[in-house]
Amino acid sequence: MRAAVLARYNEPLAVEDVDVERPRDGEVKLAVRSAGVCHSDLYVLEGATPVPPPLVPGHEAVAEVAEVGPGVSGLEPGDVVVTSFIWPCGRCRNCARGRENLCERFSEVRLKGVLLDGTSRLRLRRTGEALRVFLGGLWAEEAVVPASAVAKLPERLRGRPEMAMLGCAYLTAYGAVVNSASVQPGDVVVVVGTGGVGLAAVQMAKAVGAEVVAVGRNPEKLKLAREMGARAVDVRDGAVEAVKELTGGRGADVVIEAVGSDPTVDLSVELAGPGGRVVLVGLAPVGHRAPLHLAKVVRGGIAVVGSYGARPRVDLPKVISLVERGMLRPELLAGGFYKLEQINEAVEALRSGRSIRPIVVP
Repeated sequence: MRAAVLARYNEPLAVEDVDVERPRDGEVKLAVRSAGVCHSDLYVLEGATPVPPPLVPGHEAVAEVAEVGPGVSGLEPGDVVVTSFIWPCGRCRNCARGRENLCERFSEVRLKGVLLDGTSRLRLRRTGEALRVFLGGLWAEEAVVPASAVAKLPERLRGRPEMAMLGCAYLTAYGAVVNSASVQPGDVVVVVGTGGVGLAAVQMAKAVGAEVVAVGRNPEKLKLAREMGARAVDVRDGAVEAVKELTGGRGADVVIEAVGSDPTVDLSVELAGPGGRVVLVGLAPVGHRAPLHLAKVVRGGIAVVGSYGARPRVDLPKVISLVERGMLRPELLAGGFYKLEQINEAVEALRSGRSIRPIVVP
C-alpha cells in the first residue's frame, strides 16, 4: 500500500510503498477512505511534537474494516468506522474509572509512534525499515489501530468523507463542551480560535443550547461562525470589551481556548466572568509553559482545566448521533479534497489558513 512518509522534520512528505502487518490482539486493519489534516499533525511535521521519524502522520479518518485481530468483538470486515486519535487500553486505572481519554498506557506510547504493545505494523518497502505513526498513521491507504479507537458509522453517513473530522475535531469539542465544561442551556460560551476544533466547539455549544461568541482573526472563519449561529468578534477589535458588552459586563460562563498560545490563554482568562470556567484544548509545543493572570483566577473563582479529547467508546457514538440528527454539520468545515499524492498541498492549505480542515482521499 501507499502512505505519506515524513523522513525528517520540516521536509516535504513523500508518498512511499509501505508493507502492513496483520492486526494483532485487540487491533483492526483498516482501508482508509478519507483522512483529515489537523494542526496537531503540523506540530509533528515540524518536530514540535517530537514523534521520531520516519513516520506516517494522520489521526482522524473514515475507513472500512479490512481485517480484525484476535480478541476483537463487535467489528467485522466491511464495517465502516470513524477513527479516534485516542486509544484506550481498557485495563489501566483511568480506563477502569471511566476516564479512557486519559488512558495511562496510551499516554506512554503516544509520542513514541507505536501501538499499545510498543511495536509498529508498518515497514518501508524499499528498505525494510520500521515506520512509526502519529496516532494512527492514517495519511495512507491502509492502517492498523486498536479496535477500542473506532466507532461504526451508520449507513447514511458512510459516503461522506468529511466524517473523518468526528474522531478528532468533534470528539475534542464534545469533551470540552460537555464533559469538561458541563455547558448548560443558556450559558454564555466564548470560543477563542476559529480553526477546526474551535468551530466544532461553536457547533457543539450551540447544539446544547448555549449562547456562543466566537473570537478569532480570520474574516472568512468569523463569517462561518456567524452562519453557525454564533456572535463573532475579531480579536483585534477589543474582545474583552465586546464580550463584556454582550454579557452585561459579567463575562462568559465558559471560555474554550482552542489555539494553544500564550496570548490566547491569557485572553481566555480575561474573558471569563466570576465563577466561570476556562477550558484549555489548544495544544502548544511539548514542554511549553503559559502564564496565567493568577489574581483574576483566584479572586474570580475561575476554574482553569485542561481537556484532552473524549472517550472513544462512550462519547464518539454520541457525536455521531448528533450528526445524524442534524445538530452538528462537519461539512461546513471541510475545506478542499486532496488525493494522497497531493498531501503536501493539503498541509500547506491548512498551514496558510486557506482551509479549515483539508480532507485527504487516498
